[in-house]
Amino acid sequence: MRSMTGSGQATGANERFALTVSLRGVNHRSLDLQVKVAEAYRVVEADLRDVLTAELSRGRIETRVDIAPLGERPATVALRREIVMAVIASVRPLVAAGEVAGGLTAGDLLRIPGALEVEVAAVEWGDAERELTAEVARRALVELVSARESEGARLVAILLGRLEELEQGVAKIDALRAPALAASHAAIGKRLSELLGEATAIDPLRLAQEAAVLADRSDVSEEVDRLKAHFEHFREVARGRAASGKRLDFLTQ
Repeated sequence: MRSMTGSGQATGANERFALTVSLRGVNHRSLDLQVKVAEAYRVVEADLRDVLTAELSRGRIETRVDIAPLGERPATVALRREIVMAVIASVRPLVAAGEVAGGLTAGDLLRIPGALEVEVAAVEWGDAERELTAEVARRALVELVSARESEGARLVAILLGRLEELEQGVAKIDALRAPALAASHAAIGKRLSELLGEATAIDPLRLAQEAAVLADRSDVSEEVDRLKAHFEHFREVARGRAASGKRLDFLTQ
C-alpha cells in the first residue's frame, strides 16, 4: 500500500540548461497535477504530465520546475534614431541658451524611453531538453514513490496491529458462542415454563422447539463468520500494491 504523501527531487543538466524537478504529494481523491514553472519554459509541462500520469493515479502532486540556462541567449539591440533626433531637437534651444550641456552620452540614451529596443532570442527547447526533462522527472518520481511506499508500509503495520486486536476480540466472542447459545436456550425454556406453569395444552416438544428458535435468533455465528472474511480481505488489500484507500474505507464501514 502506498500513502499519498511524500516528496522527491532530482537535478540534471545538458550543455544548454540545468534543470531541477521537485515533487510534493498530498492527499486527494483523484490525481491533481499542479505544475509551477517560468512562463518561458511552459513547454516542459506536457512532458512532465506524461511521466507522472504513467505512474501515479491519486493525490495532489505539486510540481516545481527550476530551469537555468547555462549560456547567454542571443540578443539584438535596435536604436530608434527618430526618437533620439526628436529629443536632440527639443533640447537644442536649451543648449544654445547655456541652460544644459550639449551632447548625449550612452547613459543618456539608456534613459530615453523607447530609444533602445532590446530583443532576446526565444527559448529553443529541442529533443535533448525534452529527454532531459523526462529523465530528471523520472528520478524525482522514484524518490516520491519510495517515500509514499515507506509511509504506506508504516500505515499497514499500524492497521494490521489494530486488525489483530479486533481478531482477538472476535475469537473471544466465537469461543463464547456455543455456551452462550446453550445458556440462552435454557433461559428461554425456563422462562416459558414459568409463564405457562403446568398447562397441559402445551406440547413439551413444541415448547422446546419454540425455545430453540428464539435462542437461535440471538446467535451471532453469521456475523462472526462475516467479520472473519472481512478481516482476511482487509489484510489482503492492505498488503497489495494497487490503490486501496477506498476499498479499505468500505471494509471498515
